[in-house]
Amino acid sequence: MLGALSARADRVAENASCVGCHPDIATEWTRSLHRSSWRDPVFQKAYAVEPVAFCRGCHAPESDAAQEPELRAQAVGIGCVSCHVDAAGIHAARANPSAQHAVVVDATLATPKLCARCHEFDFPADSHQLHPQAMQDTVAEHASGDRASTPCQGCHMPVVDGPDGRHRSHSFQVIEDPALLRAAVHIEAQQLDDGVRLTLAAAKIGHAFPTGDMFRRLEVRAKRVDSRGKTIATATPVVLERRFEDRPRDPLAEELDMMRVEAEDTRVPPPGRGSRIVTLALPHAEGRVVWSVVYQRMSTPMAAAFGVSQVLDEVLLAEGTLPPARLYAHGDPR
Repeated sequence: MLGALSARADRVAENASCVGCHPDIATEWTRSLHRSSWRDPVFQKAYAVEPVAFCRGCHAPESDAAQEPELRAQAVGIGCVSCHVDAAGIHAARANPSAQHAVVVDATLATPKLCARCHEFDFPADSHQLHPQAMQDTVAEHASGDRASTPCQGCHMPVVDGPDGRHRSHSFQVIEDPALLRAAVHIEAQQLDDGVRLTLAAAKIGHAFPTGDMFRRLEVRAKRVDSRGKTIATATPVVLERRFEDRPRDPLAEELDMMRVEAEDTRVPPPGRGSRIVTLALPHAEGRVVWSVVYQRMSTPMAAAFGVSQVLDEVLLAEGTLPPARLYAHGDPR
């Protein structure tokens, strides 16, 4: 995780100097979730429930995590200095002869090790934490798949052209980029006599899907319609997600002390780790099956509690209509 400040005098002011000299990259960063990491409304709702240093360390790394972040650090969020500057100097993944300042060449900036500082961590530990539980496990998922040799930056920081030349994008978009989400999964659908079977496998992605925040999920839906398009029957949706439970740390202890553990993981596995098969039941009848898969940041009840419109917020990944006994595919399996 971040949160460790460098010995340099004023990191927020130093961030402004980065912005002034790298306007094309700064424009991308300004529109990113990294910039709004502290002020993001969904994060603020969650932080109001649990305002702890554990959250501040990643969402406001340019302030002391032991206290509420300063307004200036809130405005920066995860800034240029958060990844590129420490007490040793200004870091870059490779040398740049045209740079107007000294550069510390640090190859880790082009590897998952950099991303792991905020995207790979356990639930907050305490003296009773016997078995650490991953709260976010994206980097380990990536390492377990057959695309581990492609770093996170390969997909999340694509090379783009800007006024100052070619560089890796600093937009860091995921949920704001529906095309990126849709390309992540390959889906095959087959109509059955009593429903539909969908097979979901990783496509253009390097980790499990969805990943990141523990509440992200896919919802798989299906219905049967008649020749006029009228719904005859609707299947019970199937959710693909990490499911957590609170369990006693020590069932034999006199005082009940709970810990959160992952009880089930039904997400699409990382590439090379198999697929996820989902069967949705529909009564046998004449008519077509209409299916869809949507990406959601959280469940509908949680979305309501966070002031998020689930209908407007979810991303449609794929949909299709099946006549009887034919196989259709969506997406690029490569």
